Amino acid sequence: MQPVCEILPVNEYNEETMHHIRRLLPGGDYRRVVLKPNWVKHESDQRFPISTLVTDTSLVEAVLSACLDKYPNLREVAIADAPLQGCDWDLLVRQAQIDKLIERYGRFRQPRISIVDLREEAVMVDNGYLGKKKSRPGDPEGYRDIVLDSSSFLDEISHQGRTFRVSDYNPKETISNHVKGSHRYRVAGTVVKSELFINLPKMKSHQKAGVTGCLKNLVGVNGNKAYLVHYRHGMSILKGDEFPRGVPLPVVAQVRVRAMMMNAPQPVFRFFQLIWRAFRKLYGIQVESTVQNLGRKFFIAGGSWFGNNTIWRMVYDLNKIIRYSDQSGVLNFSSAQRDYVAFVDGLTAGEGNGPLEPLPVTLGVLVCGYDPFAIDMVMAKLMGFDYRSIPCISNHALFNDPQWGAFDPSRLRVKEVDGMVNGIHNVRTRKLFLPPPGWRGHIELSPNCQ
Repeated sequence: MQPVCEILPVNEYNEETMHHIRRLLPGGDYRRVVLKPNWVKHESDQRFPISTLVTDTSLVEAVLSACLDKYPNLREVAIADAPLQGCDWDLLVRQAQIDKLIERYGRFRQPRISIVDLREEAVMVDNGYLGKKKSRPGDPEGYRDIVLDSSSFLDEISHQGRTFRVSDYNPKETISNHVKGSHRYRVAGTVVKSELFINLPKMKSHQKAGVTGCLKNLVGVNGNKAYLVHYRHGMSILKGDEFPRGVPLPVVAQVRVRAMMMNAPQPVFRFFQLIWRAFRKLYGIQVESTVQNLGRKFFIAGGSWFGNNTIWRMVYDLNKIIRYSDQSGVLNFSSAQRDYVAFVDGLTAGEGNGPLEPLPVTLGVLVCGYDPFAIDMVMAKLMGFDYRSIPCISNHALFNDPQWGAFDPSRLRVKEVDGMVNGIHNVRTRKLFLPPPGWRGHIELSPNCQ
């Protein structure tokens, strides 16, 4: 049985890396290729550096170079993602040195190489206050409103559709796009027109999903994040998964007041912000993402805990779309509509309160493969996390695809850095990552499983 995943050692992404990537790229006479990095946000705090927030641009260039070398008939290569609405794109481009890619490849005509911010709109964020929305140029290929019917993984819980939420987005828009039997996503045309999709996630912990790797990275193919259900409004006792059990009432009050104040004048918002800081100090609620504070009484809301039983469903929907949507945006479940390969950036990974406040971990690995479920399972093991406690990974068999997720974990094979082929349980944990605060004590592997 051939290895499903491969772990490559890397001290930097260089020409040797490019040759390994070329070896692993699928064979084919591709004309349109998409590279999908994680470009979630610009760096706004030196404790969470750009090298930990986003996919290393050296890896992006190594993959691009391998594609140019392997596919002589390429016509178009798009490097594209939809960052958060509050991301300063121009600042991100400078910080991550994406501008060097633009300088180096922007004049290519055959193939045409483009770097695309897939967002339809953005906002300016000032210390938690969301300003007015501003339209972005968006995807030059436009968008496809792709609708999943009862095959959506959200359909099972659509009787609670009125509670579907995405933090800091209009709930009416989220709810209107997800009703029983109809679940709509606004996917970038550049993505659906691709023949080969190359996933380039950043290895990080994630406060809502446990980890972010191949599967979660696909939220960036959707141009409007209001379509992406992240959690269900309300306490767990009322069938919601917004808050963990035993959440302090001031936390609930702050979340509700903040939601009401987002459209208020900025001075009013700032007044209530002062009240919240007083409550936080009184109750000892931590919001600082430091090694010391993550283990204390941390602010947890918005589905940022292990009981979130919603976000994995949205993530699976997007992976289903990438797998089965044809170039016009029509779903065809009879066969895969594009080829796929993934390279997970673990040169510098992120632990703790990711994905926006990840603490850097120098890991020095690149995880590669063709099945995103298998890759994320291996990634979790490298991080010292138990995939069985991470719904985005543990529900892999429900994806119901003959090539993605349809494996017995005990039979999964991984080619390690020393060339040995091991089972998943023999893959060595490289470091015990700090879990997100809402997952602490729930996803860590026991010492005898590391």
